[in-house]
Amino acid sequence: MREDFIFKFILSLFNEQTRVTAKQLSLIAGGKRTPSVLFNVEKNKLYTLFGLFPELSLREWESLTNTLLENELVDLNEGSLCQTAKGAKVKETFTDAFPVNNELDQLRYSATKPLFWHRLIFTTQVFSEYSNNNKHYLPYLSSLDDQQSLKKWLGEQGRSMDELTADWFKELRAFFQTLLPKEADFIAGHLTGYNVSGSTSRQMQETFGLSQKHYAVFIDQLSYKSARLDGDRYPLLKSLWETTHMDCDEGLSHSARISKHLLEEGKGIEEIARRRKLKANTIKEHILECVLITDWPYFKRYIRAQHFTACHELLETNPSVKYAEAKTLIDDLDFFTFRLVEIERMRRYG
Repeated sequence: MREDFIFKFILSLFNEQTRVTAKQLSLIAGGKRTPSVLFNVEKNKLYTLFGLFPELSLREWESLTNTLLENELVDLNEGSLCQTAKGAKVKETFTDAFPVNNELDQLRYSATKPLFWHRLIFTTQVFSEYSNNNKHYLPYLSSLDDQQSLKKWLGEQGRSMDELTADWFKELRAFFQTLLPKEADFIAGHLTGYNVSGSTSRQMQETFGLSQKHYAVFIDQLSYKSARLDGDRYPLLKSLWETTHMDCDEGLSHSARISKHLLEEGKGIEEIARRRKLKANTIKEHILECVLITDWPYFKRYIRAQHFTACHELLETNPSVKYAEAKTLIDDLDFFTFRLVEIERMRRYG
């Protein structure tokens, strides 16, 4: 399983409707944030893949998908990869042994998950060193931004370090009890603290018999479990997650997040474009990014009601209609409106 994990993992993200090329997989796994890539994530429900393997090149994706084709685990349909019956059986066996989370929130948290993983280790180190009255240690995270963020977060808790330290380790123990022993041991093996140095990634891969890709996916899945913790039961862990998420621009590009805040203040597209010295179409792309990544509910303010209704009616009668045809049937229809309605219908009807 160590050798073929990546093939089975990619298969586990396919469903009967998946239609995707090797290049699209490469762009999705690399975390490309263009509206077209994000739309393909939504259309093919490849949320957990987004940004997960930025190091894989297009050539490597082509080699990977060729292997899937050669083993008849996927097939080609009009140039796009699709699941085969054999692939579906392999997927079922794999997910029984390695359940895979694949939800919209994983797209939203794509940047948050890896940073939270490192901040979890760093925060544990800070509390461990504090509890042993040791101020002379090498911080796990050397970035000044990370250190300042943690210092600010600690101050915002409004409690003494003694209380925070006790509660942090209490929450960690409770969290570990909700995990499988292998998962708890995996996290614990990375932790660093007073007179304790966590294992390196290579050491952990060897200890747990994981390939590099399996190791990356395991961390991703465990980080996502942290995102779903109950804030009442795990207030410190949840608070650290939420702070990290805000530091990651709520899952958006930095520019889109700025536009989002201005839109939520009631500013119009043209006004924001003038203020930020950007094109109106760029602000529309930011709206698409907000909708695709955060399920932003306010997009209807920025499309004409008659176009919204007409697009829904057209897609109801012809779900496969393309924009090129739609704009000949609906006067003055822009792509922005058409794509937003497509997204809404995909989420409503699958």
